Amino acid sequence: FGVLEMPGSGADLLPPHLLRSLGQKEYDKRKGAALEIEQAIKDLRDAGQHERVREVVLYVVRDLAGSPHPNVRKGALHALAGVAIGLREDLPQFLPEILPPVLASFCDPDCRVRYYACESLYNIAKVARSHCVAHFNDIFEALFKLSADTDLGVQNGFQLLDRLMKDIVAESDNFDISAFMPLLRRRIFVANSYTRQFLIGWIAILDSVPDIEMLQHLPGFFDGLFHMLSDLNKEIRQQAYAVLYDFLQEIKAAPNMAYEPIVAILVQHCASRDRFSRLTALTWLHAFLSLGKAQLLPFSPAVLEAVLRSISHGEDEIRDAAAQTDRALRALVHSSTEADFDMQAILATLVQHMRAEAVRTRVTAFQWIAMLLRQRPAALLRHAEALWPALLDSLGDEAEEVVFLDIEVVARLAAQTEYFATALGKVMGRFADSPSLLEARAPLILRELTVLLEPRRVYVELASLVVSSTDLPFCALMVQTLNGILHSSPALRELRESLRAAMSDEKERGSKADAPSAAAAAEGAELFKQLYAAWCHAPVALLSLCLLAEAHEHASELISRFAAVEGGEMGSVEFLLQLDRLVQLIEAPVFARLRLQLLQPESHPALVAVLYGLLMLLPQVIASQSSQSSQSSQSS
Repeated sequence: FGVLEMPGSGADLLPPHLLRSLGQKEYDKRKGAALEIEQAIKDLRDAGQHERVREVVLYVVRDLAGSPHPNVRKGALHALAGVAIGLREDLPQFLPEILPPVLASFCDPDCRVRYYACESLYNIAKVARSHCVAHFNDIFEALFKLSADTDLGVQNGFQLLDRLMKDIVAESDNFDISAFMPLLRRRIFVANSYTRQFLIGWIAILDSVPDIEMLQHLPGFFDGLFHMLSDLNKEIRQQAYAVLYDFLQEIKAAPNMAYEPIVAILVQHCASRDRFSRLTALTWLHAFLSLGKAQLLPFSPAVLEAVLRSISHGEDEIRDAAAQTDRALRALVHSSTEADFDMQAILATLVQHMRAEAVRTRVTAFQWIAMLLRQRPAALLRHAEALWPALLDSLGDEAEEVVFLDIEVVARLAAQTEYFATALGKVMGRFADSPSLLEARAPLILRELTVLLEPRRVYVELASLVVSSTDLPFCALMVQTLNGILHSSPALRELRESLRAAMSDEKERGSKADAPSAAAAAEGAELFKQLYAAWCHAPVALLSLCLLAEAHEHASELISRFAAVEGGEMGSVEFLLQLDRLVQLIEAPVFARLRLQLLQPESHPALVAVLYGLLMLLPQVIASQSSQSSQSSQSS
């Protein structure tokens, strides 16, 4: 083998029979030639002739590794492995020349060349060990490409090489994770299942090395790793979940954690169509709320968005996870101060979902607003105008649960002293703009408002709004609605008692033990006066108000006025129907006192005149039916 002992270049560095053997089809011949080269390199290394070794390497790389003949390329790979084995501890200085042609062969069109490239690098890495770490990015890139190879033999070689490289990195004390992360970030979004498995394996092994801080680099590859949860291959999903679970446990144990980039990614995956991805994202968010606490408050709008997207999901497990996360977020917001989170951003998210298609989503949004109004009314009022379009639209929601929550929010807004008139004015305005809402929902809405707010104040304010309105037909309908509630709602009992006290005189107060006081009488008179102007828009409602307030003389005068007007509204069918309903209302419990007063007609002549007048105003058929109905009720 004297050729290697003489200066030269090109083919002169290797004997002809060796070159022929490296290009043979038979594996044994190529392997035998590689063993000869290995021995020759050992001799040159022992003689300290490193430049001669470099010339051999350069020749193999330049003239053999790039040959158009596959067998020659295979022989070149055998030769480079032989050089590496022959160099032993001197190999590291030659790795920059030896590795590139081997790694390039991973993309060779011939599957056997790719296989022998795996074998060659395996042998090189076994010798170089930790010195390979300096070239890790290049090796990883080549392995990444090879991981998706469909040839079974190549895959077997790849698996052996991959395990060896993992062992080398795990035992290395100088692995540069910062230099590797840009490469991982570029490759993490691959779609091929085999390549995903390769990446998951490397992330897991790097995370297991005590000296490598993978957690601080988690945001860089977290999104891509999370995408793997939706892989069609169940094994890939399970492996990705296992790695993510380990990271979550590390986060729980970490003293400090940067949540912001990960929360942003989790929120995106909470909108995933993949069930497993969405469920896992919600689980992480719930864990973060418990771990980060105050640190998570700046991300409250984003987390709330994620919750509302899933709170009405078709899967029970996802709905439950979203509800659990929602409770944790509410508790966190409840325990915080106003400055800790962005109220405007939270309200913007809630407004968006107040019109959601799913009822449960709308309900949750309204529950949030009600909670914020209970805890931070002043902060919310600064942004209340943004709520009103959705609040008013939701008064007509098909779901009653939403409507009741909507009314509660409106009532809580109105409960703020400076906002009372504004809130009722907006509700009144929506009734004026939507006759169908006024007819279908106004009784329910107004009845609930009188339950949640101070009834007298509600009625006085609404009466004032009616008086200031120029829409006379609307005013009449509004007064009829208010009048119906006034006579039937249990919540307005005190209001009715106050009106009954309005007409009590000093003589009556002195003669009856249960007579109202002078202050109560004055208060009732003021209330009657405040309602009277508005009730004038609906004559029959005004008449019933007078009967309720026991202003019998004035009621009798109204009957006379009704009779004096011919045609117009007073002669309409609707007017007569209202009179008939008033007659039926007189038989209701609210007018029990009035009916008892009829037992003393001499003491209440005006009342008797009113009732006779009502019967005279009604057509005889209706009057007869009402009279018979009254007699039937009294007999029973």
